Amino acid sequence: MKIGLDTAPATPRGTYSQHLANVLARYAPEHEYVVDGKDYRHVDLYHGFKSSLPLSVHLRRVPSVMTVPNLNFLRYPHLYTFAERLFALKLYRRALRRASRVITVSAPAREELSERLRIDPSKIEVVMPLAVPVPRADPSQAELEYVRRKYVLPERFILMLGTVEPRHNHQAVLTALVDAAFPAGVVVCGRRTAWSDYLLDYARARHVAARVDFIYELTPADLPALFRLARVFAYLPDADAEASIVPVVEALRAGLPMVLSDTQVNREAAGNAAAYVRPEAQGEVRAALENALEDEPWRRTMQERERRRAELFSEYAVAERLVQIYTSL
Repeated sequence: MKIGLDTAPATPRGTYSQHLANVLARYAPEHEYVVDGKDYRHVDLYHGFKSSLPLSVHLRRVPSVMTVPNLNFLRYPHLYTFAERLFALKLYRRALRRASRVITVSAPAREELSERLRIDPSKIEVVMPLAVPVPRADPSQAELEYVRRKYVLPERFILMLGTVEPRHNHQAVLTALVDAAFPAGVVVCGRRTAWSDYLLDYARARHVAARVDFIYELTPADLPALFRLARVFAYLPDADAEASIVPVVEALRAGLPMVLSDTQVNREAAGNAAAYVRPEAQGEVRAALENALEDEPWRRTMQERERRRAELFSEYAVAERLVQIYTSL
């Protein structure tokens, strides 16, 4: 079977579709995978990631699978004009109703698609996305030291990744740094925003700025080393924030103990391999971070659970599930 993969979305490490095609070719070589819009007119099945189908796919009535990563235009209407929301709604509803199967990344998203766009729930599948490509080997000691020096990282630190904005609750971790006496810093990775400037001022006003580092421009190739160098991973998006499971999967792979906000998306990703807190409950955040930093038996238990949990997000598991969907059409 010849399977066409949409050329979007792009990621910091390249095109997700190309990475997916490479993984599928490795684990299911009996099929051919095409990531080239010029060749879609010859495919037997199409897997898209955008709100519309290529004309050649539509006209030939080629079976299609559509992945929907989010419905931001419905969740956050204030970010869009009325015309933009109406246009997006029309495109999505038409494409998803025509699709043979619809893929989303979590059970809540599945319910949202069914209820808000009136998509038949029987054709909606939940499939975890691929994380970034698995490194061929763990970073060497020399690579670890290079990354530590490059970003001037402290010996022990709590790592935070993701959009630096209020709903990701970086301030809860900085407040824990002020209130607790644990010997660790905080490293925040994300593009510079008005909120990151506010957080830096917040740390300065509380005399902990020397223990807080911001990495605004992270070289993607340095990410595996960063996860190995960190002591704890903290990821605290609100339930209504647009959050990715990819950072959680990266932490699982690295065996990095995690403190996560108690959301359904985080629980679906990490299962019992993390500590969960309510970001607004400052005492919970502080206690969980202290425990994750210092309790060695707990850390070993979490690392073993993470190793088992990470197998659910292996390239083989994702490829096997997708091929099952493709061949069922």
